[in-house]
Amino acid sequence: MELLYIFLLSIGSITVLFIIAKLMGYRQINEMSFFDYVVGISIGSIAAEMATNIDLEWWKGVLAMAVYGTVGILLSIITQKSIKARKFISGTPIILIDKGKINKESLKKAKIEVDDLLTSARDKGYFNITDIEYAIMETTGKISFLPIPTKRQLNPTDLNINPKYEGLCVNVIIDGRIIKNDLKHAGITLADLERELKKQKVGSDDVMLATVDADKKITLFKK
Repeated sequence: MELLYIFLLSIGSITVLFIIAKLMGYRQINEMSFFDYVVGISIGSIAAEMATNIDLEWWKGVLAMAVYGTVGILLSIITQKSIKARKFISGTPIILIDKGKINKESLKKAKIEVDDLLTSARDKGYFNITDIEYAIMETTGKISFLPIPTKRQLNPTDLNINPKYEGLCVNVIIDGRIIKNDLKHAGITLADLERELKKQKVGSDDVMLATVDADKKITLFKK
């Protein structure tokens, strides 16, 4: 009976955790603010405690998770509406390298060492610090780099090239299953797809992936 109770508590805590996560929105770990991270850790800890501590009444765990989740959602709304609140809660970006010069005071403010800055630069492909004009620590803790003009990557406008628009490819078959709802977005019909399948002498079950580009060209990847 005790094992069954723990199992049911685990299912319940996972369900509540999933609902709160959906309400709080999708954000990657490196996009989270410090407070987002703390709230996430706290909710996860409460969920684990709720699932394993049979002496804890289940509604107390749900209430605690709901409070943390609500606070996180409210602060997210407030930071979206108010710039001042956003700066207070999430902080502001810190310029670590300004016009090619490392700012020691900014490093102290960001609480990172020069070695950390160099490591982040190498991770982005800059092995020579003199190639960097600006380095900015974002509020998420991620460091963004702007290279000097002679070290940045070329783009088509530098060569006076106007590339053809490609758009997004739409997946119309995945693992042998035809995604009928996406056929409309791709601008083709089921008959068009079946005609291409017949042309390449394969059935949809034999196709791992089928995509349609902006020119309505169908590309098949067989299993």
